[in-house]
Amino acid sequence: MHTIETNADHRTIRIDFAPMVDLGFLLITFFVFTTSLMEQKAFELHVPTDDSISTVQSPVSATITLTLQENGAVDYLEGSNEHILAKGTAYLYGNPSLRDLLLDKRQRIIQQLGSDNQYTVLIQPTQHSNYKELIDVLDEMTITAINKYVLIDERPRQ
Repeated sequence: MHTIETNADHRTIRIDFAPMVDLGFLLITFFVFTTSLMEQKAFELHVPTDDSISTVQSPVSATITLTLQENGAVDYLEGSNEHILAKGTAYLYGNPSLRDLLLDKRQRIIQQLGSDNQYTVLIQPTQHSNYKELIDVLDEMTITAINKYVLIDERPRQ
């Protein structure tokens, strides 16, 4: 009887890690991207000191007051309470639009004063307006590139 000895084939197993490295980079890229989307964005508001408030003056013709009402309605008053240039209602989400009103006002100021450096918007939220509408009005200030705008408290009616 013959016994045959066979040598077991010893195969070396070689693992290619290149796809694993690609997968790692994809996961890192995914998590970096998603965490950058989750960062909170905020408005940059410049709050003047008490001393600078009294020195800031704008011509009455370059001033517009926006009073936020409910459902996206915005009452506007060009000028001041003593010297009213124009008065009416514009809408955040309809016609006549607030954006068109602000851009038209800018053109009239440029025609009158030569530049829009004095253009000042006073924003007055009321108890009828909501937070989203206030943010939408602040967005309009950024979109229309209005550099001087002020948030004011609702004044009691007398």
